[in-house]
Amino acid sequence: MHAVDISGSMSSLVGPACLTCCEIATTMALVTAKAEKNYGIRGFSTEFCDLEITAADTFSSAVAKASDRAFGGTDASVAYDWMIKHQFKADVICFWTDSESWAGSRHPSQALAEYRQKVNPDVKAVYITLAPYQITLVDPKDPLSWDLSGFDPGIPRVIQMLAADEL
Repeated sequence: MHAVDISGSMSSLVGPACLTCCEIATTMALVTAKAEKNYGIRGFSTEFCDLEITAADTFSSAVAKASDRAFGGTDASVAYDWMIKHQFKADVICFWTDSESWAGSRHPSQALAEYRQKVNPDVKAVYITLAPYQITLVDPKDPLSWDLSGFDPGIPRVIQMLAADEL
């Protein structure tokens, strides 16, 4: 599952790349769709919605689908709430965000703990912050959660290695 932050702050540009956080996040999630058989790509802000992005999308069409929905605040826990409600079993959940998160009613690590209790105790969570700040979305004591910071085209390979227990 790729959870792409579609909140209003994702329209900010990332350094010299001259790309928005939303454009980078959507493109990186689409890389997985083109490489993997089983995937989901949804957007989160204060809700968790289907972005209708598939492997058939071009990078331009995928970015358009995510950019057209940019709205509201940022609450990563809504992704877990949806996956719990729908019993969506993921092996790895990747959050693509600018890390400007007010965290909603609970911290994402608390929502992850509930997801593990109710759906999949072995799920891995990866939070990729494209414009890093001094906050973390993981419990630092959780061996199945990672914070990756900054934009690097090698991130999909790192995620693949985490998923396959190669790191």
